[in-house]
Order: sequence, then C-alpha cells, then structure tokens
Amino acid sequence: MVSDRSEGRRATNLHISHSWGGGIHRWVHDFCSFDRECDNLVLESLGTRECYGIGLRLVEGASRRELQRWVLKYPISETRVEHQEYRTIVETLCENYDVGHIYLSCLVGHSLDIFNLGLPVTKIHHDYYPYCPNIYTYFGRPCAGCDLEEFTDCLKSNPVDFANHKCSVGYWLELREAYVEALSRPEVAHVCPSDNVMTNLEKLDRRLGRLPLTVIPHGINLTKKNSFGGAEEGRRLRVAILGTQHIVKGLKILEAAFDRARLIVDITFLGGGPEGTSFMSRYGTQYIERYEHSELGDLLHEGAFDLALFTSTFPETFCYTLSEVRAHSIPPSARAVGSFLDRIRDGEDGFLIGPDSEDIIDFLLKVEADRSLLQEISGRLETMPVRPVEAMVDDYYELRNRKEAGRKPTPLVEKPDSAHPRQQATTGTLL
Repeated sequence: MVSDRSEGRRATNLHISHSWGGGIHRWVHDFCSFDRECDNLVLESLGTRECYGIGLRLVEGASRRELQRWVLKYPISETRVEHQEYRTIVETLCENYDVGHIYLSCLVGHSLDIFNLGLPVTKIHHDYYPYCPNIYTYFGRPCAGCDLEEFTDCLKSNPVDFANHKCSVGYWLELREAYVEALSRPEVAHVCPSDNVMTNLEKLDRRLGRLPLTVIPHGINLTKKNSFGGAEEGRRLRVAILGTQHIVKGLKILEAAFDRARLIVDITFLGGGPEGTSFMSRYGTQYIERYEHSELGDLLHEGAFDLALFTSTFPETFCYTLSEVRAHSIPPSARAVGSFLDRIRDGEDGFLIGPDSEDIIDFLLKVEADRSLLQEISGRLETMPVRPVEAMVDDYYELRNRKEAGRKPTPLVEKPDSAHPRQQATTGTLL
C-alpha cells in the first residue's frame, strides 16, 4: 500500500505499541507531543496476561483521544506471523489517515503484517521481543543467545514468565525466523536507545548484529533542579531506590542486602509496587508503592536524597529514571548491566557496582565513609545538560531523511573493530 498524499497535507506517522504503560508508552507520547513535522497516531493492542491482542485501539498521539476501537474476531494471543483480520484493519486505517511512515515500538498483540504494507518502517529496539518471548533476555542471568534445549527450558521454567504458554516452542521459533527476515528488509530502519542494545542484539543472533543499527538516546524534557541532599557528615545518608520491585529489577539481590543496608543508610522506595511491600514498616525505610509520573520531581526534591540506587539484573535498554535523578543532581549507582554500562561513567557521573548483594553493602560502606565522592559527582551533574525530546525527534527525522534519500549513513561514532553499518546519532555528554 502506497500513500497518495495530496500536496500541502501533513504526513501521518503510525506508532505500533501496547497499552501497558511504562517506558514505551512514555517514549511514544513524548515523540508524538514534540514532533513538528508530522501528525501522529498510535495503534495499541488491548488484552490481558492470557491474551495480548483481544482488540486494538487507535488514538491521537499527543492528546491520547481515542479515534477507533476494534474487538478481534480471532484474537492474537501473543504475536502472529500473519493475521488477515489484523492486516485488513491496518491497511484501512493507513489509507483513511494517509499514513506515510510506521514507527514500530512493540509487537505484543500485533502481527508481522505491519512489515507488509508497502510503507517504510523504523523499528525502535526498546526490548528484545518477539525474538525473546520472555522480553527481558533474562534467565537467571542476562542471556547471550540460547540453543534449542535452553530455549525450551526457558519457556517452561523461567521465573520471569512473560510468555503466556499458549504457543509451542515450534511456533516461537517460526515467529523468530519470520521476525528476523522482516527486520532485514532494506525499507526497515533500526534505532537502539543505547549502544548496549546493539551489543546484546549481536550476542543474541549475529543476523541481528548485521542490521544497520543507529543509536538515538531517548530525550527527556525536564528543568534541571538541584535536589541533592548534600551528604553532610553527622547524619545517615538518604538513598532512593526507584522503580517496581521485581525479580528482573533485582528484588532477590536487594532482599539479601536489605537488612544490612538499612543499618547503614535510610532507604526510600519510590514506586516499589506490590511485590516489594515486604520492605514496608521496617527500620530506616519509607515505602511509596506508586506515584504519578508528574509527582516524581517533587518527590526527589522533597526527599533531598544523597544517592539513587538501581539494582536491575536484566539489561535495561535505557532507563528514564536514571535521566531524572541526574537532572536533579542526585548521584546514581547501578549494577553494571545493560544501558547503565553505557550511560554511567564510573566515578565521574555515577557509580557502577558489582552483581552480588555483598557488592551493594561494600559500596554503601564506601560512600558512607567518604561522602566527598557523592558531593563531587553531584557537582558535575549540576553542570551537565539534559537531552531534550525535541533533539531526539530531530535525530529520528535526520535518519529517516537520509534513508529516504538513499544515502548510506555516515557513522559519527563507530567502534574500531566494527564491521557493521552502525552509527551514533548524538555525541557529547548528556543526561
């Protein structure tokens, strides 16, 4: 399907996503809200844990006003290679709304038919689904590919348990191969939020590593504010732990370290969710189960924290809250995994800590004994610029324009040993 756009009419982007909220929802809404070039619509899958795609809804990207809704006669329990009902819906809405470009954020509850509409596609690698059915590429440790036996065992016994078990191993493998083939088409552009995502894609499958991957970090529109607590002598350090407490977010490791950690520092959980409520009402702790995103800035400022601690065990592809605590000049510390490896320069603008619970305790004892480490990093963060959403959107259009013009991308930052056509869209030090 090729759009027949009348002269002077604004083009329309169609974003493909789920309806679960979280980081993907935030990225899509930010892009749509700050896009000065095109109109934006979002097609979201609607479903449950047992069936991801019971229906679909189309919303305006910035206002979130619902335009249409469909209940599928043949629901999509996970992701389909082909689905005629889905394809008919998408073809019709692309024609009706004059869609000229597709931004693919997530295929949960959707079909690979999205690649077969005759429209250019930009795939944003926010996660590793559906190549990895369990989305987090985590099975006791971050994954670096798996053989058939490991894959079968993962679907059956991975405690992360994202896959809904409605499909066989054979189906997931067929979907994986069809997905890799679709990604490899010349009309598909590829964006990674961090360099670590490129590294992980290549570890999972060499074919993914050969894709023309471009790094475009997410943007965030925040006014810088110094909310650092000061880390003065004569009182306990105040530590914020942000995000839902879950096995992939380091819940087990934190449980092992918690009783010792709370004797060293005061701990506040921000948005810990229901799985971490065992930390509530314990000496030296405050537990805020959930908050509205608009409240986070005030919570950070009122908390006057000396340190933010991230304990994720799975390779996060970006982490918005890292950007937020740094915009507030609060030093971050994180386990050395995923995008934290790219985004934190240990000892300069944050801290990277080891994988075990003992490493958390050793680190807290270190900064408790030498608080100047926190004070120096906070001072550096105060002078670091925040990368705005507008700059991110501009980078996406620059990539799109180069691809549409048929010019080969020129790498701005490239690994010396890289043989693949990768490029970094932004340079410099940004939060």
